[in-house]
Amino acid sequence: SLPFGRCAGETSCCAMSVANYAHVVCEEDGMIEARSGSEAQSGRARLYRKIAPIAAAVVGVLCLAGVVAGRRLMQRSDVHSTEEKFGLTGNLAKAVTSSMKVAQEVQESIPEVQYLWGNISKTDFSNPAALIVVPGMPAWVNMSQMGNLSITDLLNPKWINRHDGNVCPNDEEVFEGMCYAKCADLTNGTYTIRSSPWACCNAKPCSFFNSKTVAPIPCNGFDVAGAAEGGGCPHTPGACMVNEEYSLGTCYKKCAILTNNTFPYRSAASSCCRYDSHLACLDVVNVNTSVAFAVGGGVDDGTNATPSKPHAPIPALAEVTK
Repeated sequence: SLPFGRCAGETSCCAMSVANYAHVVCEEDGMIEARSGSEAQSGRARLYRKIAPIAAAVVGVLCLAGVVAGRRLMQRSDVHSTEEKFGLTGNLAKAVTSSMKVAQEVQESIPEVQYLWGNISKTDFSNPAALIVVPGMPAWVNMSQMGNLSITDLLNPKWINRHDGNVCPNDEEVFEGMCYAKCADLTNGTYTIRSSPWACCNAKPCSFFNSKTVAPIPCNGFDVAGAAEGGGCPHTPGACMVNEEYSLGTCYKKCAILTNNTFPYRSAASSCCRYDSHLACLDVVNVNTSVAFAVGGGVDDGTNATPSKPHAPIPALAEVTK
């Protein structure tokens, strides 16, 4: 019989075996008769000579199929063997990959950490200026310090430069009668000149080629107040008292004070929210609403010098006028 086991890995051996096989079969069945001199071949021998190549071709195809199948089995065996031998190495590789991903995430978060630390390090916590919310940090306040603020602290804020010609708080600039966050802060010093509520440029005259423009969405992008003012909508010139916050350009007493830091974010004139998120504040569980929240920072302080009702920013708090 054809030695398929020995031929499975060698194509040349397989081809030789096919030829030998066809010849042996013919001889055993008496299909090939000896020829000597002028002897004629029988008709049966001629018939089988025609059939022999076809049989050889069929056997060759079967042989090649056996070669391919054998090689695939060997490859699969090698793979399983490798997995068994190097299973520990594979697990180690997965662990290294996971560690690299964690390291990459940490590296990507470094700029954000540096930004927060920069804001904290610039804040002087020894004076009332520290009572202003640090950008990027929770809106909690020091309740004891807030309770000890004097009228002078409220109406003469030492943390605002009131003699610099700027009618807005320190981190804002005036444009067409409104106070906006400074373009220099919004663009990391790249485009320092405001040319519209949604555009800043790097040199005058401002043009399409030297400007940076954002989508014209109200109270978003460049159309915002300063970070210390909560970054909401732009407002009229002036500032709120230190125990107040901005909401749609109006000054209200801080929700953090009114709710003892439990609902520190203002979501409406009479509503305070647990989170600084419009979506989260749609859930009534996260919102505390009361008419007592629609007040100014001077409510119940016993003096008429400080506003007890919601009010527009006070110009004298940002710039002393002669």
